[in-house]
Amino acid sequence: MMRGCVIVFPPVKNIWGCVVRKLLNVAASAMAIVAASAAGQATAQGKAKPAAIGNERFDTSVFVLRDNISRPRLSPDGTKLAYVMGKSGKGLLVIQDLTVPGSIPKVVMLANDARASGDRTIGGYRWFGNSFLLVSVAMQEDLGSGPGAFVRLISYDLATGKLAQQAWDGSGGDASDILDMDEEKGEYLLQRDTVNESNERWGYPQVVRVNIKTGKYSIVQNTNPEIGSWVADSSGVVRAGFGYDSDNGKQRIMYRSSGKDNFKTVLNAVDKSFTGGLPEPQAFIPGSDVAFATSRKDGFSKVYKLDMKTMQLSAPLYETPNYDVQGIGFNKEGTEITSYGVFDGEVKSVFVDPVFKQIQNFADDAFGVGNSSLVNISENRSRAIIELGGTSKHGGYYVYDVPTGKMRLLNWRNSILKNAPMNPVKAEWYTARDGTKIQAIVTYPRHRKGSNLPVVVMPHGGPFGIFDEWEFNDDTQLL
Repeated sequence: MMRGCVIVFPPVKNIWGCVVRKLLNVAASAMAIVAASAAGQATAQGKAKPAAIGNERFDTSVFVLRDNISRPRLSPDGTKLAYVMGKSGKGLLVIQDLTVPGSIPKVVMLANDARASGDRTIGGYRWFGNSFLLVSVAMQEDLGSGPGAFVRLISYDLATGKLAQQAWDGSGGDASDILDMDEEKGEYLLQRDTVNESNERWGYPQVVRVNIKTGKYSIVQNTNPEIGSWVADSSGVVRAGFGYDSDNGKQRIMYRSSGKDNFKTVLNAVDKSFTGGLPEPQAFIPGSDVAFATSRKDGFSKVYKLDMKTMQLSAPLYETPNYDVQGIGFNKEGTEITSYGVFDGEVKSVFVDPVFKQIQNFADDAFGVGNSSLVNISENRSRAIIELGGTSKHGGYYVYDVPTGKMRLLNWRNSILKNAPMNPVKAEWYTARDGTKIQAIVTYPRHRKGSNLPVVVMPHGGPFGIFDEWEFNDDTQLL
């Protein structure tokens, strides 16, 4: 729940004006690139011919091709799909009409990686109703002590094709954290670093209410020197703030029952074990002072109900014996649990929502258990996106029609690799000198069998919060 240290500098308005102009110019030229392909997304990687699936070795260049499709997100009504498209070496954020088979994706903006000072990239995006897309854009700059990024939100109006800056005036380093959305009113709550106050409070977050069309805003919650992040409930009320004092190691939670109440400190303590033993609220249960929370107070992360006034935990709602629960999935309003992220030797999702369970069971029957995952489902439950591939295949994305049970391929991530079996990936356990069991994600060469093989070790980060992703990895496959 805690945020890292952020160096904040005042935004340069004329630079950010150039950002929008360049994004618009790039979108116009990129649209011509997409339209030039009569086959649309199916040939996004150009003239590359798929290799025969077998024991062939793939050229190194195959692994550095930009994915045809990545990060797909369905609109709430399931009729449109936003995703990053790889085309002629470029990354493009596009929107495709799923109701028209073979429709050409419409380009929103460039989505290349930011590699040097002055580069711009897309951090993420989400639907706001069916008519707007909210996109976070990061601009890399040399801040003197090293590279850093200014992050802002831009709204894209599907009806007009216009981009609008979202609460940029007075924003500091990061102005992209959406706390709540009210699509009926066309407004949302945005947490942002601000430079409108004294420089002593630069880097502390402020919450503003933003109009999606105009980008104009009003202040909802001002900065507090004790607070590093705010949390709102499903009614758009800021209910809690979280802070950390680096001088004494204390974590602070301030809470209120409603928007009419004042904030009170309900927790100000040190996590002496440095393992996340203190409760971490995840979402508020409407009409109550109770939140869903996680805690490692018993040695492993479990899910509880938490009384926000007394900070007392209930009996565990969900746990995986001897392993940490990795996360909680909620519905759009954040009021009901739909899934749990678990680790029991493998990382996976356990769905409790009946529709989610139905779709995943269908995918397991079609592709085999562990070879697919439910990526996204529309709010009206009409369509879902399923990723095929598992840990040892590059795979692709399918769109699943919930009412009819029909499924069709959207695109392979890589036109050459398609669904070819690659180097097998396994989770292996080894014992450290002190007896601690540690898991390693190992990629084995498919062309060499036996033991005593040469090993490449990729150590990184730590000692806390480091976790390898249980998924297909281009780097290890290439090695």
